[in-house]
Amino acid sequence: MGFKLPRLVPREEKFYDMFDALAALAVRAAEEFTVLVKNPADAPASARRLKSIETQGDDLTRELIDKLNRSFVTPIERGDIHALACGLDEIIDYLEVVGHKISLYEFPAIRPEAVQVAELTLAAAREVERAVHSLRKFPDAQTHLRAINRLEAEADHICRSALANLFTQEKDVIAIIKWKEIFEGIEGTTDRCEDVADIVDGVIVKNA
Repeated sequence: MGFKLPRLVPREEKFYDMFDALAALAVRAAEEFTVLVKNPADAPASARRLKSIETQGDDLTRELIDKLNRSFVTPIERGDIHALACGLDEIIDYLEVVGHKISLYEFPAIRPEAVQVAELTLAAAREVERAVHSLRKFPDAQTHLRAINRLEAEADHICRSALANLFTQEKDVIAIIKWKEIFEGIEGTTDRCEDVADIVDGVIVKNA
């Protein structure tokens, strides 16, 4: 179990560097996902780039967890390190899966709500990156955590509205099923951002 370090014991900064790198990959994935929904004609290329980012995220997560398993002293609780690494990786995983499905389904047009939620997801990922970086000294952390919660709530509202519109406007049952899956997947991504915010908040409460 991790514990607070006495002031005379040097902090292990490598974990923070790895968190920052993983959060930066989440932002890159969100950026690529936004490109994908705005340029569906190039979706296959964007999906391939998303897969590459997802693979890098998996590799870094394994490296981080391996370091955790080999470290006697940790800067924050071991469970929090594991949860944060997996939470950041899940953001990337969700984006890759949804991006792949959009590419696979070859929609004739992207619904405008999908673009709106993609932009909110990118904004949330950027706030996640800032919140994770704040773990070093906790500056303005709550500002970023509140922003993530607000963006998640806004994305949730748009996804619910999009599904309601989908059922009333779309006549093709297969299209309804596909778009329902897409919107639920994007909403899941913002949920994962909020999960990471909750982990960061818990770390701050324990270590501030």
